[in-house]
Amino acid sequence: MASPHAPKPARRRGSAAEEARLAIEQADADGVAREAMTLRMTLRDASELKRDPKVPMADISYGPDGMRYLGVAVDQGGGVIQSILDRGDTGYVRGAAEAAAAAPKPKPARKKAVKKEATAAAE
Repeated sequence: MASPHAPKPARRRGSAAEEARLAIEQADADGVAREAMTLRMTLRDASELKRDPKVPMADISYGPDGMRYLGVAVDQGGGVIQSILDRGDTGYVRGAAEAAAAAPKPKPARKKAVKKEATAAAE
């Protein structure tokens, strides 16, 4: 008799494209709109996805807002340890990391030079 809490057998990891497709299809089945989803990929997985010969060219598109895979925006900036699909239900904001990195940094304030006459008078 099998226990109802028995662990699931480990599923073998597929390619980056297969894993992303599986996650997107699962989110679709759960009723999540593709416009709300963001595929947050490691740099390695994003590179693998672009070069995978099994992925049809029609599945990947590029536009002014960046790369899309199966109609889902792809954040390929890294910043994650493992590629994940953000379903739009977290605080993650697409493109926020790139905007913060591109923002101009404030220049450090310069210290005013102290005149020698003022220091001699103080002594």
